[in-house]
Amino acid sequence: MPKNKTILIIFFALAVYVAMGIYADISQLNIAMQSFGWPYFILLLFFTSAGYFLRYLKWDIFLKKAGVDLPFRQSFFVFISGLSMIITPGKLGEVWKAWLIRDISGDDLNRTVPVVIMDRMTDVLSLVILSAFGIFSYKEGIYLLTILFFMVLTFCIAITSKSISEKVIGIIEKKAIKYSGNIKNIHEVFQGLLEPKTFISLSLLNVLAWFCECLGFYFIVIGFDQHLTIPLSVFIFSFASLAGGVSMVPGGIGLAEVTITGFLQHYGFNPAIATGTTLIVRLGSFWYGVVLGLAVYLLFRKKIIPNNGNRLNED
Repeated sequence: MPKNKTILIIFFALAVYVAMGIYADISQLNIAMQSFGWPYFILLLFFTSAGYFLRYLKWDIFLKKAGVDLPFRQSFFVFISGLSMIITPGKLGEVWKAWLIRDISGDDLNRTVPVVIMDRMTDVLSLVILSAFGIFSYKEGIYLLTILFFMVLTFCIAITSKSISEKVIGIIEKKAIKYSGNIKNIHEVFQGLLEPKTFISLSLLNVLAWFCECLGFYFIVIGFDQHLTIPLSVFIFSFASLAGGVSMVPGGIGLAEVTITGFLQHYGFNPAIATGTTLIVRLGSFWYGVVLGLAVYLLFRKKIIPNNGNRLNED
């Protein structure tokens, strides 16, 4: 991602957090933060890391299913480095991982781009499933969950249905004949990744991964000497992550924070506690991932990427 865009996103995030502090009353927010039990933040980092590792396992299995057999060291490097791109709108920047693999092993984008797309698809599906835990607490949210679920379902049907996929490929071939071979190859990879046994098992693994991050949120609430049930904690965190993730706001910044804070206040938290909880959760989940991904890329790219390929700061 270009440096100027990164700087703009960081300034935008700072503006959002300053506004949240003003809303909560900075003096009251300071008191709330002083009362927080910081060992619970370590728990948040632990559960977030556990979630990342489970999602890495899903990522690596998808890669192997697509015919891309990277050694653990390289596969893990690509996955963790990709976390730096969760700051992009809709996390679309994660497609950079496909180019990163090409730089490392020379594997064709026809095989790796579908893996990145399926990785994001299972994230959306997992968050929809987890959000369903408490959807009756916020019935208006059922519209978003229903739309996203049917989008995933429609995509899966279109790929696996021979008649539908042939029609779609035929239309694309007429519009872009020179890419017809690529389209067919990509379709074949998607079909392999959507094999029921693989797709269902990896989606369930991904549900467990996101559940770990929900548990981290649950313990941060406890750290402020407050209480939410685990199902309600799962709903709030997953729904906020989903709302922020599908928006075109970089990293869901602002939208995810407002969603978490709003729900916490709805369930009786005062503005300072609700805001403090949100800031710490986002620090230990979202920003932790961004910093971890960037650090791993900058520290190990020379050892992993042949000829020191550097695409992070390119357009």
